[in-house]
Amino acid sequence: MLDAIRAAWPRGLRLGLVVGIASIAALNVSAAKWTADPVGYVPAIWLGLLCGVLLGLSRWRGGWAIAYSLALSLVATFESAARVLPSLAMLAQPIRELAWGIHVRLLTGGDRMAGWITASLAGQPIQDTGLFIFLLAVMVWNALAWLAWGLARGGRVLAGVLPVGVLLAINTHLSDQPTTGFLIFLVCALLLMASVSFAQTHADWERRCVDYPDGLGLEWSASAVTLALVIGLVAGLAPYAGTPEGWRTLAELFRRPAAEATTQLFSGVNPPRRDVPLISARTPDLNHIGRAIPQNTDTVMWVRISDPAPPPPQAGPPTFAVRQHYWRSGVFAMYTGTGWEAAPPPDTPSELSAPPGRYWLTQAFDIVADHGLTLFAVNLPITGSVGAEVSALDHADAILQGSAAQYTVTSLATDLTASQLITASTDYPAAIARLYLQAPESVPDRVRHLAERLTAGAATPYDKALRIQNYLRETYPYKLDTPPPPAGRDAVDYFLFDAPGGFCSYYASAMAVMLRVVGVPARVVTGFAMGEFDFDRGAYRVPASAAHAWVEVYFPGYGWAEFEPTTALSPFQYRDDSARSSTSSASATPPAREAELSMWDWLVRIVGALIVIAAFIWWRWPRRAPPRTPLDFADTAYWSIRVALARAGFAASSSTTPEEYLRDHAPGLTQRPRVWEAITRATQLYEQALFSPQAPSVLHAQTVQRLWQSALPEWLPLWLAALWRRLRQRRR
Repeated sequence: MLDAIRAAWPRGLRLGLVVGIASIAALNVSAAKWTADPVGYVPAIWLGLLCGVLLGLSRWRGGWAIAYSLALSLVATFESAARVLPSLAMLAQPIRELAWGIHVRLLTGGDRMAGWITASLAGQPIQDTGLFIFLLAVMVWNALAWLAWGLARGGRVLAGVLPVGVLLAINTHLSDQPTTGFLIFLVCALLLMASVSFAQTHADWERRCVDYPDGLGLEWSASAVTLALVIGLVAGLAPYAGTPEGWRTLAELFRRPAAEATTQLFSGVNPPRRDVPLISARTPDLNHIGRAIPQNTDTVMWVRISDPAPPPPQAGPPTFAVRQHYWRSGVFAMYTGTGWEAAPPPDTPSELSAPPGRYWLTQAFDIVADHGLTLFAVNLPITGSVGAEVSALDHADAILQGSAAQYTVTSLATDLTASQLITASTDYPAAIARLYLQAPESVPDRVRHLAERLTAGAATPYDKALRIQNYLRETYPYKLDTPPPPAGRDAVDYFLFDAPGGFCSYYASAMAVMLRVVGVPARVVTGFAMGEFDFDRGAYRVPASAAHAWVEVYFPGYGWAEFEPTTALSPFQYRDDSARSSTSSASATPPAREAELSMWDWLVRIVGALIVIAAFIWWRWPRRAPPRTPLDFADTAYWSIRVALARAGFAASSSTTPEEYLRDHAPGLTQRPRVWEAITRATQLYEQALFSPQAPSVLHAQTVQRLWQSALPEWLPLWLAALWRRLRQRRR
């Protein structure tokens, strides 16, 4: 057991050092904060390391391994940028709908890359951070793959850690990070080189039966650790001794004790008073999409409703469905490309009507935050108490306004079924179409194309809304720290193709705009999500962080219905019933497209066909079996050198023996010491495998291969000269 541990610990040490280097690289690139979300390139470090290990264990040659790693990194990073593969939640969908979603995401990713190419050719700045993430992920992937490959194949540690070190040095310098991480990487790299060097020397001693003391490995390790720490310490102290910033840092160390003493002596003195800001019932700002939304959990309001209260958690699963309600305050109609404008008041007052699919809901609000004249209500408010005035927007909608902090309002809440929304007509009133089908001409074509792809074959506006809602929920991650769109960019285009994710303002705007461009009236509304039910108070507690934006879609005869594209919240459920027709049911899954195929459709199909053909050729192509016996290894090493020398002008007939070949070409080859040593050692290995009772080991063949690789700089001029002579002879 002890011998097994002693034999395994060097490999474990090297594995730990490699994992440490990869961890340092991941921390270094994520700490740079080049983009809002490092998820695109940090996983590439670990995937590249795994790829290098697997390629190192395979029988692939260096050129093929590099090409494969590069191709795989390009495909994987493209998939990460385009989010082509489905999430676990999407796997429960029917296979046809799942395939359609992957198809749309693939085309959307192609549109995104086409935008990079178009902007580059036009000399325009590329504001999409996805290109930076794509290129950085490819670089770190292949740098770590090269490190793992070098260790697995020949122990070339210096060449393996060099690309990683260069990337870390550049990233540390450009992002102005402390050099601590790079110094730790330097120590790990030195220890790794020392460990591999000792392992190679130990293997050589074992092969040549050289005696050495048992404690040499421990002494070697202690010396290597000491040397690595000394080098790292010297490198770490160099900036302090050589730059003004370093001297200021040293001076700061002496100031800190004085500051601590001052704090201790005057700890009883009250600090300066600060004004505590009032809590505000602030909803998402849609005038400029991308502005941050509130994150604190302070209570904004309490809401009691006439619906049955949800059962307490200890009562087990509820026996009835708890209706989902949002407390709406703002309605937005005009999309400007960077934000939304509020819906204008009607030209003439209209009397509110009660459309079908509604039920009466009473709400009692107690707003404890500053709210100005903004009040909240569910869906279509009809009557309000004193201080809460109902203002009609059209014949099927209204909002609530007033200064009351405590008020009661009665609304017609949504109780629609899926069959009602499916069978609704598409004869939209002129006032609705004029306001809620508006989309500026500046909306990029790729946004329009994506909306058309998602809704192709959808039979009804309801199916179109579900398609777009589900696509947004399944494709884009919810992120509160998404940076705002760059100046001059369309906010919806930025979210769909460039941003690393988004929050409710982005989701709602994207769904409303895409529905409008396919002819479905939609709008964005703001307010607060439902909050959590407080069983002691018997009301919903609504925190400031529940500020929200969502989508309402217009259905003639039924009015406005809510949809929830933001993945952080549950979607609105419209109960199904038997009235749904078979035609509408079939439209839930994307049918085959009958429209003319676009350029990207053809490109995807051609590329897919080429991949299938290449896989079939690779599977059926006859491959030479790899060498198995020592003679095979020796034969491969010797004759590969003979063939290369023949191309450089040192040819011989197949009947020439190895010794005769050396004798005939000695005058020309001895002038190139490395070439001569490689062919001499290969000849000895070949003759030993043929005639000696003691067969050579694989290590001997690897030694010959390394000698030949070191001789390539001397062989290359010979080959070029021979090639030039052959070309001149052909011209004659």
